Parts: sequence; C-alpha cells; structure tokens
Amino acid sequence: MIYSAITGKFDKARKDIKVFKAYNQFKDQRRNAKIYKVLSHLYDKDKYSVWVDGNIYLKHPIEYFIELLGDADIACFPHPERVDLYQEAMFCKMFNKDTTSVINKQVRRYKGITGLWACGVIIRRHTDEIKWRNEQWWAEICAGSMRDQISFPYVFGDIVKTLPAVNLKDNKYFKRYGH
Repeated sequence: MIYSAITGKFDKARKDIKVFKAYNQFKDQRRNAKIYKVLSHLYDKDKYSVWVDGNIYLKHPIEYFIELLGDADIACFPHPERVDLYQEAMFCKMFNKDTTSVINKQVRRYKGITGLWACGVIIRRHTDEIKWRNEQWWAEICAGSMRDQISFPYVFGDIVKTLPAVNLKDNKYFKRYGH
C-alpha cells in the first residue's frame, strides 16, 4: 500500500493513495499524522508499504518501489542538506521545530550515530524486526522530539538501505509540492 496521513489543514486532500486522517489524540497535529507514518505495521496489513508525506506524489506504482527495496527491509533517500542527526538537531533548534531542551536531552543519548535520511518517502517490508523497530521509533518520538528524522538514524541506521541521492522536490521517483 502507498499511504499518507493528513490531519488538520497542513496538506491538501488526496484521492490517489490511501490517506489516514481520523486520529486526533494529540494536541499537535503533526503527531496525529506521524503515528501512521511510524507505526505502518498497525495500519497496513500488506507485506510492503510505501509511506509518502502528504505533499509528495510518486511517479511510479508500488511495485517499482518494492524493487528498489531489494533484499533490505527498509529504504529511504538520503537527506540532501545535512549529513547526520546532530546537524538535523541543530537545524531544528535554530528554526524552533521543537523544544531545545527536549532535543538536547534526546541527542545526548545518541552518541556516535551516523547518517541522516529524508523520511518523506519510506519503503518497508513488514517483517517482525521492522515492526519491532517501528515501535522503538514511536517510543523515541513520544519520549523525545517529534522530529522523526532525529530518531530515525538511531533506530534504523544500521539496517536502512540508502537510495540514490535526488533533488527532493522533483526527480524520477516523485514530485514534492509545498504544504
């Protein structure tokens, strides 16, 4: 399944993919959407899923992205502007994407973690390990920053397949529009 979540008035309604929008347990609409992104195995019973942020439109069917996955269980594109979660944390603090103290406390636990991925497109095979790691990722988001790119390398960095670097606005895989 190719899917997304749109809550509040952050992105435009879509009919081209499965869109979740009923969850409303958090005050922050980003967390209400993020639960679907992170815990894919609870909302998609298929063997594979492709998460896309609400403003990303894929240029190929799901089978194309499953082929990109190959033997890996999870794949993402590399972040185009920053190289690791520490740079991402500095960016988030600088632009008030989350509370500085929350980010600092979380990042202190992540010593020596490398890599950073753009989590707007996530291709997953729903194995038991991926289900377990999804749960770990959600726990990190609930206990720390809501910015999923900070905790993603900590949880998935040792198994994620890095797809080719692309322009994240328009490339052969997808087109991204502003929110």
